[in-house]
Amino acid sequence: MLVDVLGELNKLNMTFQEEIVDITTIGLALEVTISTLSRWFLRKETFAKGTIYLSKFLSDSQNGYIDIKDEETMVERHELRYISISAMDIESSEAMKQSMKPCIEGTQESCQQLTEGYIETLIDSLNEIFPDLHLFNAAKLFSPCYYPEERRNREKNSERWILKIFQHLQHTISRDAGFVALFDVKSCKRELHPFVDSLNLACEGFSMKEAWKVFRNTKQWHKTYPNMMKLWQAVLTIPASTVDCERGFSKQNIIKDIRKSRLGLDTLDALMRISLNGPEPSNVDWHAVYKVWKDTKSRRILEL
Repeated sequence: MLVDVLGELNKLNMTFQEEIVDITTIGLALEVTISTLSRWFLRKETFAKGTIYLSKFLSDSQNGYIDIKDEETMVERHELRYISISAMDIESSEAMKQSMKPCIEGTQESCQQLTEGYIETLIDSLNEIFPDLHLFNAAKLFSPCYYPEERRNREKNSERWILKIFQHLQHTISRDAGFVALFDVKSCKRELHPFVDSLNLACEGFSMKEAWKVFRNTKQWHKTYPNMMKLWQAVLTIPASTVDCERGFSKQNIIKDIRKSRLGLDTLDALMRISLNGPEPSNVDWHAVYKVWKDTKSRRILEL
């Protein structure tokens, strides 16, 4: 069972290991993972159906034993044993112990019941890990690939999404306690529907970052929708996970090792930016780099 579960969790984990993570895809990936686990393990009539390993194990062991072939095709039979859990070891009420009686006694049904409890706890943990999931889903406001075809539905969704974004960015739109508002809510709402219609027509089917690549340098868009473009830039800076931070610390440890303890912060910053963001060494004009290095100060250059 754990092998099947870990396989699904690994797929979710790989979403966060990509070099560029689109936050609008996180909600979908999480929903698919939870839906798959629920379908596999929380439906009694189809328990384990669709799994790779657990379904085969249950099929092979339905007679109470498993036949295993070794390298010489010799068959060894292994009988299954169900070991009960002592009721004294369970810190629960009597009612809870009665509900867990099959588990306590030790039966095949106990395996299914324990699995269901584990999966329910796992799903709760996944939901708790992503408290900002509503914000990630609201970022679909800038992803035309999520727009409904029907205009009225598109308007309803965009209004709901921008409301969620402003709820999360509440501190940036407050004028209380001396704070300077970063976003003009009324202006954003006034620009909202024309902005969404234009984005839908110009970038139909595009993801948020694909659409941004098209319009980030388009002056007309910044002039026509200044508030929505500013909000879009803010959403793009929302981190999907700590992967980028972890990757940055790893690069720092590689660049500034014990042999480079006197490396200055400006040089370290430049080296980390190049290491993380490029360009690729093959695209660098090394003659120009050498000339800059040589002309920075007087240097003793060895002829090769």
